[in-house]
Amino acid sequence: MPPPMKRQRRQFTGWFSGALLTLLAPALSTRAQAGGATTAEFTQRLAERLRFGWLGRSDVQSFISEMTDRHGWPREWLETHFAQIKSQPRALSLMNPPPPSPDEPARKRSWARYQSQHADQSRVELGRAFMEEHAKVFRNVSKQSGVPPEVIAAILGVETKFGKITGSFPAFETLATLAFDSPRRGDFFRQELESLLWLAKNDRLSLTDTRGSFAGALGFPQFMPSSWRRFAIGYRSKNEPDLLGNPHDAIASIGNFLKMHGWVRGAPSHVHALANEGSNPARFVAPKLTPVHTVAEIESAGIRQAVPDRLKPATAASLIDLPESDDTVSYWFAAQNFFVITQYNRSFMYAAAVLTLADSLANSPGADDGR
Repeated sequence: MPPPMKRQRRQFTGWFSGALLTLLAPALSTRAQAGGATTAEFTQRLAERLRFGWLGRSDVQSFISEMTDRHGWPREWLETHFAQIKSQPRALSLMNPPPPSPDEPARKRSWARYQSQHADQSRVELGRAFMEEHAKVFRNVSKQSGVPPEVIAAILGVETKFGKITGSFPAFETLATLAFDSPRRGDFFRQELESLLWLAKNDRLSLTDTRGSFAGALGFPQFMPSSWRRFAIGYRSKNEPDLLGNPHDAIASIGNFLKMHGWVRGAPSHVHALANEGSNPARFVAPKLTPVHTVAEIESAGIRQAVPDRLKPATAASLIDLPESDDTVSYWFAAQNFFVITQYNRSFMYAAAVLTLADSLANSPGADDGR
C-alpha cells in the first residue's frame, strides 16, 4: 500500500484526469473524426500523458527523434524541456469548442458586432497615439514595403491593441498541447511547435518564459512561430527581430509580411458596393482568398462602386460579403490588397475590420493614402 501522501496524489491525479476528460469530451466527440481518429483514441492519448507525463508517450518520443534527426538538436535538451511542462486544457478547449446545443441555435454572424469589437473608438484613439509616437518608423517601413502606415497600425490594433493584449498562455505548453492532444490540425501545430523550438534554440525567445495566445500566436503582431521565422525582420537590419518587446520590429515585420504576400504599392484595396434592384451580388463573392473577377464584369451585372472609379474597370476584384444577424448582407468590391490581408487571418470580416480601422487612422501622423 502506498504511503498516504502518494495515495492522495494518485487520487487527485485520477480525479483531475477524469475532470479534464469530461471537460473536453464534447469537443473531442465532434472533432475527432475530422482528424482521422476516434474520440476513444484521443481520450486514451490524453489520459496516458496525464498519467505518465509527456516523455511517456510514443508520439512525443517520435517527435523528439524527428527533431534530433532533422536539426541535430540534443535529445537531452528536448527531453529536459518536455519533462518540465504542463498541459493547457483551456487552450485545447478554446481551439475545439463544442457545437451549439440543439436547444440553443448558433449565434448568427454580424459584421456590425465584429466591427464594434475590433475597430472600435478605443482602438482609433490608441492607434493615433501609437502612430504619432512611432511616426518615423511607420514612414520608413512604408517607404520600404509599400504598405500604408495606417494598414500596418490597424493590424497591430486588431491583433493586440498595439501591444497591450498579447496573450497569457505559456507558448511551449500551449503548442505542445495542441500538437499532441488536439483532435484537429495536429500536423499544423506540430509544425508550429517545431518552429517555436527553432526560435528558442537560436536565442530568439525563451521556452520557459514566452507567452502568447491560446493558438500559440506571439508578440505585438501575433505571428505564429513559422511566420516569425519566415517574415520577421529587425527594423534596424543588423538586429535580430524581437516581436515580443520591440514595436519597431513588429511594424517592420508586418510590412514585410504583407509585401511578401503580394501587396501592391499605391493600389486601392476595396470600395463599398451598391447593388441595383434585381442584381445578384452573391454570385460574385470570392470563392477563395484571391480576386477571380474584374471590376467591369461585376459592374456589368448592376453592382456599382460607392465611390465611382476608385477601382479601375480592368482591376482584378471579387465581392466579399459581410452578413448581419438580421440576415441582411453588405458587399464590398475587394481587390488584391484586400486579399493580401486575409493571408494574415483567413477571414473576410478580419480584413474588413483592419481596413475600417485603417480608414479611421488615415489622418494620423505618418499615415498615407493607398488602401
